[in-house]
Amino acid sequence: MRTTTVHRIVLPVAALALAATGCAKGTDDDTAAKGQAATEVCGGFAKGPGVAPALEAIEGKGVRLTGDRSEPDRVVSELRKAARTPQSGKKRMTGIPFCTLETAGDEKNVLSITLREALAVPGSDASKDLVTAYSTGRLATSSDLYASIYFTCRMPAPAHAIVLDAELERADENEADHAGVRDEQIVLANAAARQVAGALGCGDTRLVEGVPAKARS
Repeated sequence: MRTTTVHRIVLPVAALALAATGCAKGTDDDTAAKGQAATEVCGGFAKGPGVAPALEAIEGKGVRLTGDRSEPDRVVSELRKAARTPQSGKKRMTGIPFCTLETAGDEKNVLSITLREALAVPGSDASKDLVTAYSTGRLATSSDLYASIYFTCRMPAPAHAIVLDAELERADENEADHAGVRDEQIVLANAAARQVAGALGCGDTRLVEGVPAKARS
């Protein structure tokens, strides 16, 4: 009689545990489907002054986002490694995805921001008629679907100074084409660059806070 009673108690408890697990999983799925606000994605890089409004202007007001393909931790670790690698024999680094954003639910591409070590800062004359230049870092430009900021990162020894490039590419399917979109793109690239520079402990970046001003011609 005692054995039968134990089974009658244990089985309902096990069933309740499975049901609870199922509910928890459902909650996680619901959260993923709802996405995140502009200030929450990719480690909260868009929390600074003027940054979240710039992202909302591109994504759409109130749109929730996912950044599942983003690798901000890998960005920091790979760039820290690059700063400790001797300059001789270095090859062009492929951009590492700091923040890759899609709209929650329909997975529509919004934009991606990558960072990499650059071998040098390019000349600014070649494309000056096609881009808008800004005063942040060593060279900052933005065009209709693309923005780039080159900046120096001086880390404590044994690391050496390296040039980094923060590149933003807006997806073709993102139709946020309006007068201020170049400004908004450079604001986001600058915010991402500042967050990575802070994590690395970079000095002498010349990266400004908030919204970079257009460079004087």
